[in-house]
Amino acid sequence: MLFACIYVPNFPVEAVVRSEPMLREQPVAVLHGTPPLVKLFALNERACACGGEIGMTKLQAETCSGLVLRPRSLLAEAAAHAALLDCAQSFSPIVEDTAADTVILDIEGLERLFGPPAAIARDLARRASDLGMEANVAAAANPDAAMHAARGFYGLTVIPCGKGAERLGELPLPVLLPGLPDKNLADRNHAEARRELLQTLDRWGVRTFRALAALPEVAVSERLGQPGV
Repeated sequence: MLFACIYVPNFPVEAVVRSEPMLREQPVAVLHGTPPLVKLFALNERACACGGEIGMTKLQAETCSGLVLRPRSLLAEAAAHAALLDCAQSFSPIVEDTAADTVILDIEGLERLFGPPAAIARDLARRASDLGMEANVAAAANPDAAMHAARGFYGLTVIPCGKGAERLGELPLPVLLPGLPDKNLADRNHAEARRELLQTLDRWGVRTFRALAALPEVAVSERLGQPGV
């Protein structure tokens, strides 16, 4: 089997930039929350270089020179997600709607139409760009490997069959446990559980996929429960 994953980093920012293309080369940060508790929710790399940080208040963000602030737009995000699905479905009829910023597609047998996996990944990224989003694309022998590679590596990644553990082993653990938008109690509980799990593993010196995979499963289960497994 062969799968590809399209992942859009900083998705809330990409959604805004997609609706305002003139912001593509600007340092953009997205605000979210109810006044007076409005904070930076997402930002691109240029915004980070300007001093922006997730969780910064709007007043703090306004002190960052050159930073372009925009409110979060759920409408723009929904449109961007629809475009992401359209991108995947233009290549394969078998598409998983994984998350707002992530889709996975079955590309087994598509070589006859689109060429080898590297060419398919390149064309997927180009199609996403044509639809107004800059995406990471990865191809691998199973959907999880493709997803983590797309979320963990910049640009295009192709993992040969049997090389998944070797290639993914260097990735940091936060890639394995992505955060969720802080929009309701369930998401807040998830975010807190994520922080606690990562902090525990960090105290153990476990910071990469490879280090986690090396731990005995029974011992992990005893200490961290099912989330650890």
